[in-house]
Amino acid sequence: METACRMDKGKTIRERLLDFAKRVGPECSMLAQVVSVDEGELTCTLYDEDSEAEFYDVRLRPVIDGNECLTIIPKVDTWVLAVRIEDSEDWLIVAVGEADKWCLKVGEAIIEQTAEGLLIKKQDDTLRQVLELIIQAVQKIVVMQGTNPDYPKLTEAMNKAQNLLR
Repeated sequence: METACRMDKGKTIRERLLDFAKRVGPECSMLAQVVSVDEGELTCTLYDEDSEAEFYDVRLRPVIDGNECLTIIPKVDTWVLAVRIEDSEDWLIVAVGEADKWCLKVGEAIIEQTAEGLLIKKQDDTLRQVLELIIQAVQKIVVMQGTNPDYPKLTEAMNKAQNLLR
């Protein structure tokens, strides 16, 4: 009985401290809806229903220094989780309900996904180009003895690669 009473007091104290912290300090996270996205600036505008306020220039990456590693571009009108960056007024998106695009860059290599398809690229070469060149080369093979390549399957493979990759 005494343990349950102590737990209730502890819970009550934590709840009151949390309420007090909310009144005297800023929230450290928020669930909000995306109003707009500026992919060039790597920012977006959010609307928080609780405070009925818009938050501008919310970062899509924690450090905006021209370098790129992983970037997720949220879809407009989707819900996102944003957190405050340290003790500043700056906010950062850490999770998105739906994404329009994601991009991962490591050195000169890029992997990027949009609704149009997947892009795997290093310098000027893409995976789609490589697969198309291989398929085109194999389609020209003519075998005098034995079995020719399965041309319908090669055509199907080309169509699938063009549908999946960009």
